[in-house]
Amino acid sequence: MLVQVPDFQSDGKFDSDRYAFVLRQMGYTPSSYNKLLGSDMVNNQFTQGVANTGFSTRQEVSMLAGITEQTRDYYYLTIPRAPLLDSTTVADEDIQAYYDNNQDKFMSEEQLVVEYIELQPSDLFEDVNVEQSMVDEVVDARIATAASNRSRRVAQILLETQSDDSHLEKIAEIRKKVEEGADFADLAREYSEDYGTAEQGGDLGYIQVGDLPEPLSEALDKLAVGDVSTPVESELGVHLLKLLDDKAADVPSRESLEPSVREELTRQLAMELLPERIEELKDLSYNAGSLEGVAAQLGLELKVSSPFSRKHGEGITTDPRVISAAFSQHVLEEKMASDVLELADDHVVVMALKDRIPARIKSLAEVKGEVEAELKQQAVSKQLQARGEALVQRVKAGESVEAVAKQESLEWQVSLDTQRFISNANSEIRQRAFSMVEPADKPMVDGMVMGNGDYVVISLVKVKEGDLARLEPEKQNMLTATVALTSASRDYQAYETFLLQEADVVSKY
Repeated sequence: MLVQVPDFQSDGKFDSDRYAFVLRQMGYTPSSYNKLLGSDMVNNQFTQGVANTGFSTRQEVSMLAGITEQTRDYYYLTIPRAPLLDSTTVADEDIQAYYDNNQDKFMSEEQLVVEYIELQPSDLFEDVNVEQSMVDEVVDARIATAASNRSRRVAQILLETQSDDSHLEKIAEIRKKVEEGADFADLAREYSEDYGTAEQGGDLGYIQVGDLPEPLSEALDKLAVGDVSTPVESELGVHLLKLLDDKAADVPSRESLEPSVREELTRQLAMELLPERIEELKDLSYNAGSLEGVAAQLGLELKVSSPFSRKHGEGITTDPRVISAAFSQHVLEEKMASDVLELADDHVVVMALKDRIPARIKSLAEVKGEVEAELKQQAVSKQLQARGEALVQRVKAGESVEAVAKQESLEWQVSLDTQRFISNANSEIRQRAFSMVEPADKPMVDGMVMGNGDYVVISLVKVKEGDLARLEPEKQNMLTATVALTSASRDYQAYETFLLQEADVVSKY
């Protein structure tokens, strides 16, 4: 088991050094980890043993199929909420009364305004100087790297070295056949002793500069596409090389590279300067009552936040660390600058209180729209509920959903042979229909408020139990396995309960 754990492997093989390192990181010794594995194996063996003894009877599976494969027929009509909202109006006196009687709902949160200084690498760009020689060095390196990405498709015929130098005579004969017009790929299949590529006509695929030994690379450099080299010796033997294709590298121009390289180097130098400036910021802001002088001394911008509360802010005041520091005793009551907060590896901020806005009751003008919307929702909900319940009673009394919907100018639909879990029908309505009691001599009728606020009247007219015998074998097998697994899980839980009940806890003291 240990040698098959990916975390203990290097290059797909078990690595004892990595094994020891990972165990130390996990807090184990090899001995304690082996004991843990052994314990887990025994427990899993017992668990699997119980699970594998789970079984199901035909009757149980048939009962499950009767439920899971059950279909239902139902009709429903919808009373939409949106038109009522559009047509409902609320009197000003009702708005005023609701506002007067619910003042606690309109309390604003205490808010703060802080002044703050941010320090990021971009704030230090003007303080660093990138010399042209640095830019040239990086640009030259990147151009060289790009140029090395040239790829060439190569085929070869390889003969292994023989003590009597017969391989040299044979490669010369093959080279002569090439000159006489013989197909290189056919010759590779016949003569090449590189059995990994011979069947492919010697094709090595596309290779990069440096992929081949130096003698072979030098020989390739002299070839044009379609040319075949003279015999070339290497440690592997003697080769004939054919250049099948040559893809030139996409080498960027110096002009296109310089701006991004300069920006990259500027950021790099700024990052190197950042720790020093952070320490300066900490020293200057320590217990400061105002940050104006600190910002001026460091040449940084002093920024002012928008009002924010403990729950709502914008910009940096959405960060929980900033909000916590702003509402701390040190900043809020003692009126001192906060500690320098590290928001990211390259982003710090320090703040001080500028203004404190106490909690208050919002004016009616501020919340009138909110109150009006709430009163509209309440009024519409009452109208929908009353109208919906009246329509439910009509359908219960014997009218059909279709007839009621037409009289009330409402939309209605029918869902036939609807399955419990697989259906295109509206899921909310389908779930409600499957929760209703099966009808006897007349339809079962119910009403519900949808998630979008619409009211729906449902009439359940028929329930058809699922039939195990009519299911495909794969479905029958799945239900059989489900019942067996459920039975096994129940047995295991019962055994756990038994062990807990029988266990004794003995004190050592």
